[in-house]
Amino acid sequence: MRFREAASLPFYKIELSQINDGTYEGKTYTSFLHLQLNVTVEDHKLKSIDVLENEGIDAETARPIIQKMIEQNAVVVPAVKGAELGSLVYISCVSSALNGAE
Repeated sequence: MRFREAASLPFYKIELSQINDGTYEGKTYTSFLHLQLNVTVEDHKLKSIDVLENEGIDAETARPIIQKMIEQNAVVVPAVKGAELGSLVYISCVSSALNGAE
């Protein structure tokens, strides 16, 4: 059930080279994890991803994915082992925040 819900989340193809500087808010609420983030882009790079709300299954376990995104300057990165569903929620939330920012 949770896997199906996570797999059906919106995932957008984001080209960071097209994203203007700024801070963008993303919210993704599932039955198992509520996540709200501020994503800051500077010079077409992920500068920071600040967690505003993070409650539920995999909330903290998946959190290291934020550092992977910043280090690799990519929205889609490998999931955190053992927190795959939460990782999908983080990826969806960041891609949703940046979708439409282009």
